[in-house]
Amino acid sequence: MRQIIQGQKITWVDIQDPTQDDVNFLKQELNLPQTALEELIPQGHGPRIECRQEYLFITLYYPMHSAEKRETRSRELDIIVTKETVVTSHYRSIVPLKSLFDNCNLYQENKQKYLQENTGILLFYILSEFWKNCQTKLIRIDKRMNQIERNIFKGKEKEMVVEISYVKTDIINFWRIIDPQKEVLDSLIAKTKEFFGHGVGSYLADAKSAYSQTRNTLQTYRETILALEKTNESLLSTKTNEIIKILTIFSVIMLPLGFIANLWGMNVPLPLIENENGFLVIAGIMIIMVAFMFIYFKKKRWL
Repeated sequence: MRQIIQGQKITWVDIQDPTQDDVNFLKQELNLPQTALEELIPQGHGPRIECRQEYLFITLYYPMHSAEKRETRSRELDIIVTKETVVTSHYRSIVPLKSLFDNCNLYQENKQKYLQENTGILLFYILSEFWKNCQTKLIRIDKRMNQIERNIFKGKEKEMVVEISYVKTDIINFWRIIDPQKEVLDSLIAKTKEFFGHGVGSYLADAKSAYSQTRNTLQTYRETILALEKTNESLLSTKTNEIIKILTIFSVIMLPLGFIANLWGMNVPLPLIENENGFLVIAGIMIIMVAFMFIYFKKKRWL
């Protein structure tokens, strides 16, 4: 699907699921370089930037979260920038890009704002929306971590083991998508003046700031989820140790009682067997032993 917005000096072409027909259109109607178009259809394997005298080719990846599968996966965005044209190509819908394109297409004031004399300005708005939307996605992760923290201290440590694993995986996948794109943005800013001329560098630096904020926030979340995981493991370990301690003390208390009961249950003559109060005496001895061990454990602060 191909959509086009034509400004006074700039043309924006957005393509979803690019085909050879789209490539032919870009070559014949917009006279885009063949070397750039050759990179448009095959899906890439990582973010990159290619700078030629007549165009820029940029590949970025957008993190997309699936609530059903509870995982984050990347969506590729290819951008071709010439002096008069910006082409955005992707295989699935990318929310911030669609939102920006629709605003530009529906409202004349936005069309004039985005499609100014320099394609670098439009590229800035695309990148800014791209990274600002990523920041919005991080709010979801932040809410999940806050809920995990509350549940940990409500005594739901066991239930949080799985939830922490999901959030941790989500953050790792998000990081794997975001982090490699730093070099692309650094390279883009370095080539800004050479390709776009004066006046665009500050815009793209602002877009890089939006990316840096996203990356720094995600780094903080990585450290936070690891701290929550460690805290949860410590609380689980403490609970397990308490249970083991109680069972051990119970076993220690029952051991001598069982010994006495088995001893007097032997079919041999023993003291108190013929005594009519023998049962009460033996039971009393057991009670005294239990009381003594209980007091001893309490004094040692084992209970």
